[in-house]
Amino acid sequence: MQGSGIFIFKEKLKMLKAYLKVWNMDVFRDINKEGEDIQRRIQELDAKDDESDLEKDGREERRLLLTEQRRNSHRQEMLLQQKAC
Repeated sequence: MQGSGIFIFKEKLKMLKAYLKVWNMDVFRDINKEGEDIQRRIQELDAKDDESDLEKDGREERRLLLTEQRRNSHRQEMLLQQKAC
């Protein structure tokens, strides 16, 4: 890079910002979209249960999804607390 020291610093910060955005999505994913996907899947299993009894595998999947939904809600809450500070 060429230019004044402040210009080089600014450009490095821009590259760092882009890198951190990619890293954030790789590590933390989009927790809002993930929560929506979990909720949709739970609703699908509930609708299936209304039509007929869920098999043991379906009940276990629903239980795991509910656990994941609680974890996701906790992560969303923690993120909002961090942003509030």
